[in-house]
Amino acid sequence: MLKQWTTVALLTFGLVVANTASISYAAEAEFQGAFKVDKAALTDRGSNTFMILQPGYKLTFQDGKDTLIITVTDETKMVDGVKTRIVEESETKGGKLEEVSRNYFAIDNTAGDIYYFGEDVEMYDANGKVTGHEGSWLSGVKDARFGLMMPGKPKIGSRYYQEEAPKTALDRAEVVSVSETVKVPAGTFNNCLNTRESSGLESGVATKLFAPGIGLLKDGDFVLAKISLPASETGLPAPVAKTFKTTFPKAEISKADVDAENGVAIYDLEFKDGQTEKETDITADGTMLEFTVVVSTEDVPAAAMNAVREAAAGATLGRIERTEISYETKDGKAIKLPKPITHYAVEIARDGKTTEIVVGPDGTVVERGDTNEK
Repeated sequence: MLKQWTTVALLTFGLVVANTASISYAAEAEFQGAFKVDKAALTDRGSNTFMILQPGYKLTFQDGKDTLIITVTDETKMVDGVKTRIVEESETKGGKLEEVSRNYFAIDNTAGDIYYFGEDVEMYDANGKVTGHEGSWLSGVKDARFGLMMPGKPKIGSRYYQEEAPKTALDRAEVVSVSETVKVPAGTFNNCLNTRESSGLESGVATKLFAPGIGLLKDGDFVLAKISLPASETGLPAPVAKTFKTTFPKAEISKADVDAENGVAIYDLEFKDGQTEKETDITADGTMLEFTVVVSTEDVPAAAMNAVREAAAGATLGRIERTEISYETKDGKAIKLPKPITHYAVEIARDGKTTEIVVGPDGTVVERGDTNEK
């Protein structure tokens, strides 16, 4: 299958080569295999549009009953003179551990390029016993050299080696598209990266899909089912963390989630700023969509408070949140509103049940929430 794909690629460039060995050599020559990188400028944490190297960030994939979990650990390792971040991949098959690999990455935070410096692999049998280390390699050992795992700015048609370890690992990738819409159990995402991956050691071509601000969505039959974040800025993409810390320099995150809204990855952060409870939604590129703060009745405009009391009809008023919305999402983009919109959301308790009413500053009722048991 790889030979067929290679032939088509060569014909596209107007090359007709009869000898299959020449075809293989020409195709491999098209993949960039040497990268002019100042190793001193590389660091073990950061992120680019399609890959996150922040400790605590975790992706869980499913293929039926099989699972693949990718975790950015808080560990590092010196490889080929570079301090790298360890990213662990754990794969189960039929409920039993099949493979664990510890992968070593470093990022050029100026260009955004993430480089791959090797991996240590453990293969397991059905009894949980390690049976081998197939695929293990380290840059700088046995003529192996690091490759480019994820470009900071992927360009359609670019081809590059992800790993170059003679007779062990020669994986490579080609950027096919940066405008895919992809639906997985974790959500629907726009402007996704599509790469076609192959190997210089074996035949076959595989497709991988990545979402902005999330990372890998699909690898073969594995699809992203869950995104897990630590309750701190350390696991956030760099643009999200920067916006949060710049806006709330003394705040401490208590809960962090990420969801897809209209094709956009949105980080929902709950935190305390001093003694005040707050919440904000920030897109993966660092755009703050909205900001919510817990307030008292004295902070609510009179017209809004009158509308709330009328709706409450003597019931007990609970938590009050003021939300200021500056952007909306549409077709995979964050669009700035002509002017910010402010809402007040108030909990109302009656007969052991709670409901919520949302009003504007002028008292206009925007939304009435469902009734739930306390």
